[in-house]
Amino acid sequence: MSDRRPPQPLPDHLWGDQWRFASLPAAELMAAFRDRPLPVLELPETRSPLNLGLAATLPIPGVIIDGGRRSLPLAFWLRDTQPVALKFIPGPLNGLILEAGDTDRWVLATFQDAEVTAAAQLFVERKYRSRGLHFLLVQPDNTGVTYSGFWLLQDHISSS
Repeated sequence: MSDRRPPQPLPDHLWGDQWRFASLPAAELMAAFRDRPLPVLELPETRSPLNLGLAATLPIPGVIIDGGRRSLPLAFWLRDTQPVALKFIPGPLNGLILEAGDTDRWVLATFQDAEVTAAAQLFVERKYRSRGLHFLLVQPDNTGVTYSGFWLLQDHISSS
C-alpha cells in the first residue's frame, strides 16, 4: 500500500466528544447491530466472525466514537469516505489512523497516555487474533440507546 497518502487530520467540524477502544464477543457482534435502525450500517455477511471460523468467545476489537451532536454528520462523512481499516501507529505521539477508500488516510486521534497506549496494543493483538476483523461504531453518547453508524472492517494481517 505504498500509494497511500500521508494521514490527514480529521476535519475539526466532524470530531465528536470522545472515543475509546472496545471489544465484543464474536458470537454477539452481528446480532448486536444487524436489526438495529442505524442511519449507516456496513455489516457484510462475508465478514461475519462465525463465517470466518472465529471462536464465538473471541473478542472482536473496535473503536467507539461518542459523537454528540456531530454523530450523524460524522457517520455520513465516514460512509462517503469508505472506511477500510483502523491502524494503531506507535511512536513518540501515538496515532489512531483510519484507512479509507483506495488511498486516503485520516488521523482519528493522537495520544501519549500510557493507559490508552496499552489499550491500543491490546486492540492490535485482538485484531491479529481475529484475522484483522474489527469494528468502528459512532454513537451520540455512551447510553447504548441509539447508534449513528457501524462498520465491520477487516484489515489484511500479514503472518510475518
